[in-house]
Amino acid sequence: MRQLFPFTQAWMLRLGGRFTRKKQLSIAPAVFLLLCAPVSSRTREKAAPSFTIEVDQPFSRVVAVVEDVARSSVIKGTFEYAGDDQLTGAQFEASSRLFPAWTGAGKVFFKVRNRTLAPKHFIQSNDVGAVAVRYVVQEDGANSTRLVIDAVFVENGGHHGHPSDGYVETCEFAEIGKRLKEFDQQRTLRASGHEFSPSRESSSQPDKPVETAVDSSATADIRRAIAEQESQLAADTTNLRQLEAQARKLRASEFVRISAERAELKASPYSHARVVAALKQGQEVTVLVKSAYWFRVRSEDGQEGWVSHSALEAQP
Repeated sequence: MRQLFPFTQAWMLRLGGRFTRKKQLSIAPAVFLLLCAPVSSRTREKAAPSFTIEVDQPFSRVVAVVEDVARSSVIKGTFEYAGDDQLTGAQFEASSRLFPAWTGAGKVFFKVRNRTLAPKHFIQSNDVGAVAVRYVVQEDGANSTRLVIDAVFVENGGHHGHPSDGYVETCEFAEIGKRLKEFDQQRTLRASGHEFSPSRESSSQPDKPVETAVDSSATADIRRAIAEQESQLAADTTNLRQLEAQARKLRASEFVRISAERAELKASPYSHARVVAALKQGQEVTVLVKSAYWFRVRSEDGQEGWVSHSALEAQP
């Protein structure tokens, strides 16, 4: 299993999740949201191995959920601009040249977002390219399925690949796990519904429905489902407050000074893009757009372009 953050495995084990084979995955949606909440730390400088996990769910059910997630237009756990927490505009693909050809067993799905600017949580991604996520679903038994998720960013120009640090795959699985959990909750609610049967007291009287009692175990399942939904709502509220705080911070930091002795204002957010102008140390510029590695700015004389974030003063 991919090692993402030092606390991740311990917390998931404590809450019932397992990274070993043939163990049931039982993690509340609120825990998924916690693991994939917006983070302020920089992208890790080391790639991680494939995200692999065993889920105690039938193969057909996992395939249906994974395909549904792959067909969504959102890639979770990465973004282009500061203040965002996910990447939109992705498209489903049956195959992708951004990954080596898959020769193993199972069903394979792809989700790709083209023309992405320096996405977060990909190692040393500082140009424009495509983000791709690959999902591999393999049958491992009657009620056991193996899921493998990989994510990569490939530059448009040099076709150089930047692996994920693991955060993207974790957040994509969080969405899959949440949907599997919701399926189980819906099944529990359907199973606990009222069943009706005709009355046999008298054949001369109209049949009357007889309501069967809901057993105590089903009632307990319903209460657990309600508690989990309340926890998820609380986590969503916390995430919203964090995003609002980030937005306020961004609005308060529209101006920044050049910290490098000489910085290049470029026409595009590429390392080898055409230089529009040279900026001097201490010169103040207006920040128009922020990405993970490039800022689009306007100089005092009205020229606009892209500057590497490393050439600017650290913002509060």
